[in-house]
Amino acid sequence: MKMKLAVLFSTPFLLAASGTALAQDYPTKNIQIIVPYSAGGGGDTVARIIADRLSDELGRQVNVVNREGAGGEIGIAEIARSQADGYTLGVFGYPDNFVLENTRDTSFDSDSFEYLAAFDDMPMGIFSGPGSDLDTLDAVRSYGEENPGAIVIGESGALGLLNILAFSEELGIDTTPIRYSGGGELMNALLGNHIDLASTSSMSHDPITDAGGTPIGFAAAERMEMFPDVPTLKEQGIDLEMGVSRVMVAPAGLPDDVRDILTSALDEISTNEAMIENFRSASIPYRYLNADEASDMVERSNSVLSPVIEENLEQFNDD
Repeated sequence: MKMKLAVLFSTPFLLAASGTALAQDYPTKNIQIIVPYSAGGGGDTVARIIADRLSDELGRQVNVVNREGAGGEIGIAEIARSQADGYTLGVFGYPDNFVLENTRDTSFDSDSFEYLAAFDDMPMGIFSGPGSDLDTLDAVRSYGEENPGAIVIGESGALGLLNILAFSEELGIDTTPIRYSGGGELMNALLGNHIDLASTSSMSHDPITDAGGTPIGFAAAERMEMFPDVPTLKEQGIDLEMGVSRVMVAPAGLPDDVRDILTSALDEISTNEAMIENFRSASIPYRYLNADEASDMVERSNSVLSPVIEENLEQFNDD
């Protein structure tokens, strides 16, 4: 009887020890990062920079897989429904997922993901074209007040539209948004003076200013180190912060021990000077947030964006 009892008591101990060993062995195979956009864009660039360093840190190959389509919905949905085992991760531009879930009938929502880190902070901006009279915030406000709806502002995505709506509301004027299929078309429209203003990210600064356009302001908390001469909208009395931040996520339900290994690895590579230089070379403003900071950022931003989306839902449904 004593022998049987010994066997019975030892069995769960062995199982527990085995489970611990399995967790400590993670990762035992290659990892994939799903990017819900085409190759070559900002989100794809960020994912590939991170993947290279994460491969070295974890000792396993980290591969980037592009699943573009439907404004990011296809790839984001695939991330959400993947197995929460640490072998499928995702990198996308927040708040794409939040906008999609609140404007479409998506298969995912905010609770579908665990945020592991954020890597950049790319504020949205308002730009005028070459030779435009609307090259200052005061000029935009004055003309908008005298000519309701006359100012046409171009955008090429949900975040661009959100920026227009919030900007117009804060400025107290009515504007007319117009959608372009991509950043290239938007740029051509602005530089060709087919529209009055453009709502686009800070990455557009150089091509616009090189062609004679003017950045009116960035929707950022403070001036960007890369563009110190461009004022924030806040400096000019417009209380607006809006931008894209590339985040790394895992499907909800990630085991705590796997999560700890991943977040520790991300924290470790976050100060890698070679990686940071890769961001600079790609003209992507590097800003690292750990898992807790990224989750807090998302929660705060969701609360700001939610009423703007709700009040203007018909505009998103028209796109």
